[in-house]
Amino acid sequence: MGVRLLLVDDHRLFREGLCRILELEPDFTVVGEAGSGREALDKLGSCTPDVVLMDINMPDMNGVEATKNIKACYPHLAVLILSIHDDREYLLEVLKAGATGYLLKDVEPAHLIAGIRAVAKGETIVHPVLTGKLVSELSRLSKNPAQNNANPLTGRESEILALMAQGLNNGDIAKKVYLSEKTVKNHVTSVLRKLGVTDRTQAVIAGVKRGLVAIK
Repeated sequence: MGVRLLLVDDHRLFREGLCRILELEPDFTVVGEAGSGREALDKLGSCTPDVVLMDINMPDMNGVEATKNIKACYPHLAVLILSIHDDREYLLEVLKAGATGYLLKDVEPAHLIAGIRAVAKGETIVHPVLTGKLVSELSRLSKNPAQNNANPLTGRESEILALMAQGLNNGDIAKKVYLSEKTVKNHVTSVLRKLGVTDRTQAVIAGVKRGLVAIK
């Protein structure tokens, strides 16, 4: 099954170059392009992408606001940020807005293609150089108990959330807790539902902010 893509960036040459790279993949189809967040929202009314590749700094409506609006209207649509910014403020902003992943524009084409396929399957992807910054920010948030609420998770779900915070996938978690991968997947789904989020990174952020998990 193919992946339909909407490219959102205010630099036309960058969009054209990106389009050429992506359309070399037999399962990718670029169904639209936009030069701003507002234009992207308009385009979504006439095309049905699976993944939106989104820049951050754009005129009219930036990538953070566009992501919030897209996820409000199309909660199951994956938004993959592709930016020059490698600071954790932007990273946390877009993840909180609902982005499914964050890659830098200097990423190798093969890694970008793999990232697109990952977010299309509902996985979260963060550029390797940003992973440490994400963990650092989550660790800082975990030390602030002001926003803690009652824990809605079971003991097993809390354990699995903690392992998710370590970056483990379902297979790795299954080995750690001696459960089947299918059972772990069911627990992860329950964690996402109880925390009111749509992906693993959002779950970890929500869990840390509510004091449900701490990053060591």
